[in-house]
Parts: sequence; C-alpha cells; structure tokens
Amino acid sequence: MSAIDPSLPLLHLMCAADRNYGAYAGLVMQSAMAVARRSRIHFHLLSDNVAPDDIAKCRAAASRGGHEFTSYEVSSKLDNLPKELRMANHLSRAAYSRLLFSDLLPENIQRIIYLDCDIICKQDIAELWDFGDTLKTIAAVRDPWLDPDTELKSSLGLAPHNVYFNSGVLLINVDAWRAEHTEDRLRDFVLTRRDIKHADQDTLNAVLSKDLMELPEKWNMMINHPRREDENRLRETAGILHYVGGFKPWHFGYGLLYPTKGQPYASIKRRSPWASKLPDFQSRRVTKKFRSLVRQ
Repeated sequence: MSAIDPSLPLLHLMCAADRNYGAYAGLVMQSAMAVARRSRIHFHLLSDNVAPDDIAKCRAAASRGGHEFTSYEVSSKLDNLPKELRMANHLSRAAYSRLLFSDLLPENIQRIIYLDCDIICKQDIAELWDFGDTLKTIAAVRDPWLDPDTELKSSLGLAPHNVYFNSGVLLINVDAWRAEHTEDRLRDFVLTRRDIKHADQDTLNAVLSKDLMELPEKWNMMINHPRREDENRLRETAGILHYVGGFKPWHFGYGLLYPTKGQPYASIKRRSPWASKLPDFQSRRVTKKFRSLVRQ
C-alpha cells in the first residue's frame, strides 16, 4: 500500500477494543486506509488493555500509509466507573468507552466517525465524513432488523415514526456532544433502566434518536439483511460492510460456510500485519451453523 498524499485533509476515525479485539480494530483501520483517496485518516483506538503488539502493528501500518494513529488506554477510567454503572445492562467495558469518549479526545477534534470492530470499509469514508458538514449531533443508519419493532421503540420513549438506528457506524459532532452533556444523559439512562434489551445501542437510541441525521444504508450495510432477495446487490454497493451477529469472519469455518460474505474480510486480512493470525476456533458455534445450513 503506497503512502497517501500528506497534503490531503485529515479525518478522524475511532474504534474501541479490549484485549481480544485489538487485531480486529486494526483490520477496520486497514480497510479504511485501503480505500482512502480524498483524506488522510487519524485513527483513534480506545484501548481496554489491547495487546502492545497489536497497538504497535496499528501504529506501524498507519505510518507506512501516511496516516496517523493514537491509542488511549481507558482501563483505569473504566475501572473507576461507579459499581452501579458497571453492573447495569451487562454493557461490555469497551462499549462504555464508546459512550464515554469525549474527555479522552483532544479538544480540537470537532467531528469523528465511530466504527465497531466487526466492520470492513469498501469505499472511501471521506464521503461519509462529508455528511458532518450539516450534522447536529449524531448521524447513523436505520437498523433494518429492529426499526420495525414499535414495541421496542415505545419502551425507549420513541414514537413509531422515530428512527431506531444501528450504533455500529456513528458520525458524531463532538462539539455538540460535549455542549449538550450527552455523556451525562447516557449515564442517567443506563442507571435508571436495567430492563433494556440491546444495551448501548438502546441507550444511544433513547437519548439521541429524536435528533438523528439518518445516513444512507450503504454506510452500514448488514452482512445478513432481512431483505434476503436484495442481499447480494446491497453488499456489492455497500460503502461499509457490517458483520452483525454472533458468527464473525474471524471465527473458524466462516469462510467455508459463507465464502462470498467472508471474501472482503479475508482480502483485507491477507494484506495486513495480522495475515498470519489464526481463526478463533469455537467448535460449538461452527457445529451449530453447519446444522442450521443442513436444515435449510
């Protein structure tokens, strides 16, 4: 991968990972750099004890491509959360850092893209970044699986016409997030609602959906889509592929069971510092998937 033009403008991209997900956060970064044409990328990693080797690989890969990388060790911040907050709703520690990021980032960062670690960028995210020119607080893609669930929306204080968004891809106006005390509002919701079903995603929707800028679906295309007949076409035109569900492309057997869906991930992995990383072997998960396919 040749280095990008150093005179290009800089955009900011953020992931959150624990010790098990450092490599996968690095692959998100690798995929974004592979398709970058109009901007340089400053990659921000919120690290909850990510392995030093993975952080070093991220930093070296960014430097080789002419991009930038900063990691923030958030383990002590997460350790110091109130016990009630740490216990609420079974949120993972990495999920908390996604909600509570604003005091970690430098004050001069006014806008950032957040991506989950199970994502591959297929198109230049500078196009996604441009939506931030008119952004109030947050922009995201409607969740095709959960948005039709009016009972879920009602439980979160949302009307049927409000958009329930997927939180795996977020474009955030950091200045507005801070000015509107968004972190305090998210904390308050988590502390008062122990019954929510989808953890941090429900929390973000309850607090922010009414002020949402809805993004085109191509910027968070679910690898498994409820419109099965359109799935192949949607994947071909996607700007970002999101490997939703418990069976991930880094699990043993994924590429064998889903060669077409797994190809974008496999292609990025082969060209990355994690090319030799072995698949995560979970025999029960693979057996369950094989049996499901046989039944179908």
